[in-house]
Amino acid sequence: MSTCVHCATPFSTASGLEKFCCRGCEYVYDLIHHEGLDRFYDLRSSSSIRPVRSVPFEEKDFQWLKDEVTKVEETLPAGEEAQAEFSMEGLSCVGCVWLVEKIFLKYDGAIEASAHPATGQLRLKWSAGKTDLCGFADEIAGFGYMLSKHRGSAQRSETRELGAKLGLCAAFMMNAMVFTLPKYVGMPDDFAFAGIFQLVTFLSATLAMMVGGSYFIKRAWHAVRARTPHIDLPIALGILFAFAGSIIGWIVGSEGLIYFDFVAMFIFLMLGGRYLQLSAIEKNRNRLQRRRPVPDMVNSPDRDAALPLSEIGEGLRLEIRSGQSVPVASVLESSLAEFSLEWINGEATPLTFRAGRPVPAGAIHLGSSPIIIRASETWEQSLLSRLTESVRSTGRVPALEKLLKFYLLAIVLCGIASFIFWLPITGFTHALQVMISIFVVSCPCALGVAIPLADELSGSQMERAGVFIRESLLWSRLRHIKTIIFDKTGTLTLERPVLENPEAVLDLDPESQLALSRLSNGSLHPVSRSLFESLGKSGMEMLQQAPAVEIHELPGMGRYYEMENETWSLGRPGWKTGNPDPDAPHDAELTRNGESIARFHFKESLRPDTVTALSKLRRRNYRLIILSGDKSEKVAAVADALGIVREDAHAVLQPDEKERIVRGIDRHDTLYLGDGANDSLAFNAAFVTGTPVVDRSLLEQKSDFFFLSHSLSFLPGMMHLASRRYRTIAIAFSFALIYNASAITAAWLGYMNPLVAAIIMPLSSAISLTIVALGLKEPSNPLKRGTANEISIIS
Repeated sequence: MSTCVHCATPFSTASGLEKFCCRGCEYVYDLIHHEGLDRFYDLRSSSSIRPVRSVPFEEKDFQWLKDEVTKVEETLPAGEEAQAEFSMEGLSCVGCVWLVEKIFLKYDGAIEASAHPATGQLRLKWSAGKTDLCGFADEIAGFGYMLSKHRGSAQRSETRELGAKLGLCAAFMMNAMVFTLPKYVGMPDDFAFAGIFQLVTFLSATLAMMVGGSYFIKRAWHAVRARTPHIDLPIALGILFAFAGSIIGWIVGSEGLIYFDFVAMFIFLMLGGRYLQLSAIEKNRNRLQRRRPVPDMVNSPDRDAALPLSEIGEGLRLEIRSGQSVPVASVLESSLAEFSLEWINGEATPLTFRAGRPVPAGAIHLGSSPIIIRASETWEQSLLSRLTESVRSTGRVPALEKLLKFYLLAIVLCGIASFIFWLPITGFTHALQVMISIFVVSCPCALGVAIPLADELSGSQMERAGVFIRESLLWSRLRHIKTIIFDKTGTLTLERPVLENPEAVLDLDPESQLALSRLSNGSLHPVSRSLFESLGKSGMEMLQQAPAVEIHELPGMGRYYEMENETWSLGRPGWKTGNPDPDAPHDAELTRNGESIARFHFKESLRPDTVTALSKLRRRNYRLIILSGDKSEKVAAVADALGIVREDAHAVLQPDEKERIVRGIDRHDTLYLGDGANDSLAFNAAFVTGTPVVDRSLLEQKSDFFFLSHSLSFLPGMMHLASRRYRTIAIAFSFALIYNASAITAAWLGYMNPLVAAIIMPLSSAISLTIVALGLKEPSNPLKRGTANEISIIS
């Protein structure tokens, strides 16, 4: 496989491009060089960034941004500093930050742009009334970055709060260690400042408990109330026993009970592991801020203002704009409209509807002008309501819960037994010291630190393959997968049809290329979008330099415009001459005054390397299944191309039928890959879920992972990585068991003291981290690399 010159993503050269993974990356690469912004690639270094895909070629609607700017500036005098925060899709590295800031500062009145790749946030400062923010948003979209409304989240707040706690606890830990060290190296008890040193250590541990320890204690308490074992429970018990024992030891003068430095250090390490885990997941959850085709508000000719979906009633007329989905089952009132039903039934071919015909919920309007429909049901009755609001059950790991139960029971019994054993022999103080020492040294460092590191390393490897993990439980679940279920259209196949004869576009003269650019630009029809992307940079440049024309559209047939006594059209064969030919050997044609200038052939195509990837999975004894709403003959053709038995290739399925099949198969061992709203219910039934990022996004926010790559070559590698992660953690756990057995034995025999605990606890954590780092070291042949470059065409 080759590597994209712009985004460094591996791709198959069978896609027709030699240096780029997509036309979007090719366009942005040329644009960056043309604008003299080549330093972007120096700052990006060797790291891979998000592929641009079709973002520069999409129609942009920044009305929301105009409204946002008006709201911000309405109370400010002209020239006053204004600021606002936005979400931005596409931010990946420091090169992206530099590029966005560089472009923004070109605009009059621009003051500052602060972009944050980890959170996908962009803060802009500008002079009120003097800065064209919509122009900036449109220009930056040409570079592959989509600006959207700022979207906060509870998890983002938790991560920020955890980061602040981590910083404070680092300071408390350093204080506790610095003021404890003199005692470890021989400071006498009668030293003048010994009491002050002890007080500072106590205050540092107390503040660490209040700031960081409370995080684990609260969560452990909630787990106890819910009667659910949780990793935070043994962590909280270790912290509480160590802190309480230290106070008792300080009061009674027993040095063997004082663990203040251990408390501060342990809290910092556990917070560090948790922060690493949460920040990685949050980054991936915020990476996509795409426009949903399901609008939050809809316009109605029967109402003066837009209304929320919940207020849609039977008989209410609704206005549906280009690219929006029909929210409820309705009847078309406009004379003619073209819809895509791919989202709800997997059928890729757009359909033409006439006035009076029922339109199903979830149908996406492909025309350029708004249409009017009349609702036949309420939002609560709508299938789309179920598809968009269905929530997967919260994940739990029974094996981990069982392990924690036995672990906690064993440690508590061991500690109590040690206290009972030593009490009559050495007295209360020593017996208490032994018990607390056992609780302290047996805290689960491997669980609290090694697992987050394993998740981070595994996630980083997958990111370099264009795969992003959204749920931390994914890795433990992948190991149990036995059946992998695929949707067909948009998952096994590419989202849009592939142009079989690209020379038909390349051989056009400049005038014809301009006409094709005008006619395909802004259309949501999959054929038009494929043609516009095939024009690439030349098409965009022609549109920028040529005067605008008025485009007319006949739904289901094509588009045309008239200029200088010439009529140019793009659409079905023969439609503009009044003699449409449904049996023509080509799928679309460009005409001038009714004369055919170019004929275009399109075919449905498998994603690159799909045959190779599924062959590897089959050799590893995974059962492969296709669930599709598309026609039987199309599903059968894909199954034959991929070597999937016909009995496991199901066609013409409704969303609830997909869900029923998955529930019948799943034994907590299914992985479901889908991209449409019709896969949403099946997502709720599957054990693990993944989705490709497509233009009309819905499932990214409820999937366990999503991928940006055009290829499925990552899938065998991801399954293998899950097994390798399990083996690595098993080794780290084995070490932890040996460590705990040795430490508990030493504590039982009375050899454990604060100094030993302060040394072996971080040492054991370091060894656990080293085991994980070595076990998950990325191999010289990255998991994302494939060997085959085939791209199969399905007739």
